Amino acid sequence: MRPYLNILFLALAILLAACSGEDHQHAAGATEYTCPMHPQIVQNEPGTCPICAMDLVPKTVHGEGVEITEDLAFLLKPTNSAVVSNIATTKPAQKSVEATVQMDGIITYDPRRVYSVPARVSGRIEKLFVKYNFQPIRKGQKLMEVYSPDLITAQRELLYLVKTSPEDQQLIASSRQKLQYLGASNEQINRLLRTGQESYTFALYSPYDGYVIDLNTAAPAATTGIAAASSGGGMDAMGAGGSATPTAPSAASSSSAGQAIQLREGMYVSVGQPLVQVVNAGQLWAEFNVPAGEMRALSKGTPVKISFPQLPGEHLDGKVDFFQPFFDEGENFAKVRVYLPGDAKQAMVGQLVTAKASVATDPALWVPQAAVLDIGTKTVAFLKVNSVFEPIAVTTGARAGKEIKITSGLKPTDTLATNAQFLVDSESFIKVNK
Repeated sequence: MRPYLNILFLALAILLAACSGEDHQHAAGATEYTCPMHPQIVQNEPGTCPICAMDLVPKTVHGEGVEITEDLAFLLKPTNSAVVSNIATTKPAQKSVEATVQMDGIITYDPRRVYSVPARVSGRIEKLFVKYNFQPIRKGQKLMEVYSPDLITAQRELLYLVKTSPEDQQLIASSRQKLQYLGASNEQINRLLRTGQESYTFALYSPYDGYVIDLNTAAPAATTGIAAASSGGGMDAMGAGGSATPTAPSAASSSSAGQAIQLREGMYVSVGQPLVQVVNAGQLWAEFNVPAGEMRALSKGTPVKISFPQLPGEHLDGKVDFFQPFFDEGENFAKVRVYLPGDAKQAMVGQLVTAKASVATDPALWVPQAAVLDIGTKTVAFLKVNSVFEPIAVTTGARAGKEIKITSGLKPTDTLATNAQFLVDSESFIKVNK
């Protein structure tokens, strides 16, 4: 009887051990929940953390770490690549609007009205009537008196032919034309034939109205003989009857139309040397810088309204006339030219101006200007992805009221923050995904 009891007790012990193992395995397989910020908080059912009130998340099967779900994936990103916030959002609107292009520029010379007087003959300046920079001159005003042996010889040749061969009109006409090529005017030649006495000094007259520029703007070199001068833009030559060659100025300063010209009484000049440069300020133009992204919105003939920061309330109406076909080195701005009205008395060379051009845009994406942030090297917007905001690079165009055109970087279905500035407190925060 005892052996049977031993066997029975052994069987009961094995049965109890098996049940205990199943209960242990069942307990081990139960899901436990913990706090991502406070791992010491563990419980057997979902809930919230008593410390930070965050939702509890399930632990992994092996109890190592927290299971990474889609809702928690953004927590693994760097802190400067996503923003968790509950702010107002907006969507890009596909539409066509009346946009405004803002431009900053400067008033410059019209290169067709910048002239230079080159010397027709070599000689010495006996008397100078133009002595300082920006001196106003009128057409026909005497500029200087020059002594030239070549002019004296040409006068004597004409007087000799008139006296000895008055019937040879062809030879006389050739001698008269030679004097004209040397810079003598018809009035000077007629006076020579009327008096019969050659003049040892010839007066040079201005054929243009305007202001003298680039004259004596630097100290003269300590040399004798021919003055150091340079070629520049074009006015007439010795006298009032010669032709002129205009040259274009590159800036609005006093030395922008060419290099400085030095003139002194007693100075010798050589053939072809520029004597005086004159600019007529009756017709000016304005050159404006336009961001490359807004260039497509403009075309030749686009009306612009020019305003003067120094003169509130003053403005001029003009039209885009010319697009510079290249970019200046190191700049990302295109240049456009606008001719100013001839009666623009408030406009002066070198004056800074602003302009607005109103253009009708093609259908495109438009967003509030506050939704776009310019960080210097890029323009970004904050795109909403899985309940978080990520910075994305965008390309902007024209502006219309409080809206701005998006040329690339967004789709009509995107959702972005209405106020991009609210999501960043410094430029170093933003790390744009490429």
